[in-house]
Amino acid sequence: MLGRKKCISPVYLLPVLFFAGLWLAGTTGIYNDSHQYIAMHIHREPVYPFFLWIFRTLFGEGGYLEIVRFVQNVLAAFSVLYLTACIRREFALKGGMTFLVCSLLLAPHVITPVFSESSLVLSNGIISEALVLPFFYLFFAKCLYMILERSRRAAAAALALALLLSLTRGQMMTAILLWAVSGLCLCMAARCWRAAGVVAVCTLLAFGGRTSLLKSYNLAFNGHFINMTFGDVGLLANVLYAADREVGERIADGEAREYFYLSFDLAQERGANYRYAPEGFLNRAAHLEQHHDMLKFELIEQPWREVHDREGFTDYIPENVESDRIASVIAKSILPGVLGRWLYDYMALSVYGLIRSVAVVHPLLNGYAFLVYALFLAMMGLVFYKNRESRAVRVAAFCLLAVLANVYATSLLIMCLSRYMIYGLPVFYIGLLLLAHEVRSFKIL
Repeated sequence: MLGRKKCISPVYLLPVLFFAGLWLAGTTGIYNDSHQYIAMHIHREPVYPFFLWIFRTLFGEGGYLEIVRFVQNVLAAFSVLYLTACIRREFALKGGMTFLVCSLLLAPHVITPVFSESSLVLSNGIISEALVLPFFYLFFAKCLYMILERSRRAAAAALALALLLSLTRGQMMTAILLWAVSGLCLCMAARCWRAAGVVAVCTLLAFGGRTSLLKSYNLAFNGHFINMTFGDVGLLANVLYAADREVGERIADGEAREYFYLSFDLAQERGANYRYAPEGFLNRAAHLEQHHDMLKFELIEQPWREVHDREGFTDYIPENVESDRIASVIAKSILPGVLGRWLYDYMALSVYGLIRSVAVVHPLLNGYAFLVYALFLAMMGLVFYKNRESRAVRVAAFCLLAVLANVYATSLLIMCLSRYMIYGLPVFYIGLLLLAHEVRSFKIL
């Protein structure tokens, strides 16, 4: 007797139609950062500029960005399909639950253009997020196979994708750490210490390989075997925000001290300092977010470049390297004197990040965000109490760890804008959904 043929779920048409619609109805989005990616600027991680370079080389300057946009939409659709199918198979989900998972994976592509100030359409934009989100979904899928099936092949693929993510966007170095924590937890649960050693070595090799690949890219395309620049300048922006003028006396290097006073005095004139923030924890975060880019680009980069130009710098790359060196000296010197305020700002920014990972910053939704975190933890505890071998708990723990890693890593260097937090939103709610599915399926209440 012939068995019934398996039909492809109509749910899988949803991402295909969604991204086909975005491609057909949309246009190529050029944003503030787009020109740096196109120019292969040394401030930017290599994968996305290299991706653009490949298409520019193959198809010429004329219409290559339209081809890029098409490929980005195809990749976005594939990543949603692949992760949806992975979760459906691993948890034997039916049509309704599969639809919810698929919808959650599409959510960042809806929320970002609707709620972000830039109205960024991720898959249509010439922006690194067009690759980072699909890569992250594929990384997440491979991590699920690693966690649930203990598949070595999936673990190797997940680490390769983590490395690729870290070379596409710096904040995604957390993916390597997520892989390492997950691998070590699996090894310890199995009491396999040799495998734990392998995980540790692979993690170190991934970070070392990232540095080597990044420097090799810069040597090939920018003529300098160096890391990407302006990371220390970005870090200094938030430290400078928390400073008083008196901490400049901590800077032993006279030249660096003068640069500090130059930027600090400009920040005072523009109100880009903690003293000008309204009262309140979240108000402080909002004020810092409002002034972070001003501090970095207008009050540090621009005036320092004017000084460097007078000093005879003619190549922007050595000039950026020098700016990073000075910024590092200043930050290391003054951070001990402003540590309390800097930590306060860091926690305030991270609270905004936690909210944006599950909702939108709004007085009516801020409370909801923390209630949903409490619900998530309560459901994890309940399911684990009733079923110590719960697959849903393992996945939910990974989802929560992914959210926290993204929030607290991003808060260190920049601010938790919605476009930086979009990776956490779908995985958080998928984790919550799987917990709810287990509560219902196994009748553990």
